[in-house]
Amino acid sequence: DWGCRYDTISISYVAANGINQWNWTIDSSNFESSLFQPLIIESDFGQKTLQHIVSNGFCTDTATQIINLNNKLVAAFSTAGQVCPKDVIPIINTSAGRIIQWSWDFGDGTVSADKSPQDHLYPDTWAGKTYTMSLAVRDDIGCTDTVSAQIIKLQSCYITVPNAFTPNGDGKNDYLYPLNGFMGTNMEFIVYNRYGQRVFESRDWSRKWDGKINGVTQPFGTYVWTLSYTDPPSGKNFFLKGTSVLIR
Repeated sequence: DWGCRYDTISISYVAANGINQWNWTIDSSNFESSLFQPLIIESDFGQKTLQHIVSNGFCTDTATQIINLNNKLVAAFSTAGQVCPKDVIPIINTSAGRIIQWSWDFGDGTVSADKSPQDHLYPDTWAGKTYTMSLAVRDDIGCTDTVSAQIIKLQSCYITVPNAFTPNGDGKNDYLYPLNGFMGTNMEFIVYNRYGQRVFESRDWSRKWDGKINGVTQPFGTYVWTLSYTDPPSGKNFFLKGTSVLIR
């Protein structure tokens, strides 16, 4: 008896030759029964081996049978977690099961019923945006499963440094760091004050300067920065230099 979360195995046995003991086991779980015709509730899908041992008090006999519970249903796909403007992203359907229906929602007002949808292009907006892509599947016995993933469409994929930041703790522009720094490798970011003193240095793009040195707040003013990195697709090395204003 197929189910969505579990299957039920009904066992039928015809008594013969004075049989008075029955023992049933299945290899996928701790199930064991001495009933004449038990029901096995199995939530672990896949191929199982059912063993039956009978006895009449003197002699025993054993029989095994393979049972294929092949109705496991899993909705799954892989795609890019981040996308640059005007870039299309590949979508790979990795769902498993006896699926007869696929329902894709790309989170931007477009949908698809294809098993393997085409690479997707998100709208070209003036600002970055996060979309939720989801897939719902249905199999031949009416069971369903759903999975979703967030896709971040970046405002820009150029590696650059803001020309100003405001480290006031309001959650907006509080840090100075290379924007889209994850796009490069071998990165080095250094910040200097007006006296040429090095106030911040990092080789990790996700580390950000908070406008302090050893916990001491630095004054309003213009700070010079240098940024070097390698562009992975081309292998080219870049060196940038500029200024950013710390605003209090």
